[in-house]
Amino acid sequence: MPGLLTLRDFKGPVITVDCKPCGQRGELDRKALVKQFGASMRFVDLRRRMAMGCDKMHCSDGQDRCGTLFPCLLEAGVVVEAQEPT
Repeated sequence: MPGLLTLRDFKGPVITVDCKPCGQRGELDRKALVKQFGASMRFVDLRRRMAMGCDKMHCSDGQDRCGTLFPCLLEAGVVVEAQEPT
């Protein structure tokens, strides 16, 4: 799917993960993630893996209320251009 960031798109050595609702923070080694999942691993999929088992990810009403974010993307100025509908 165009417009979804992958590990290949982020060049920093460390990927920061933050979830304000749960109070969790962490740092992941980008090279280790690429070795484990491949450079084409999308951040949206990485987010799901990091939040696996989180009660807020799969609420009874079907809403995803998980607050897992990657602050390193904002800090690095990684921007995704909006795609025009086809």
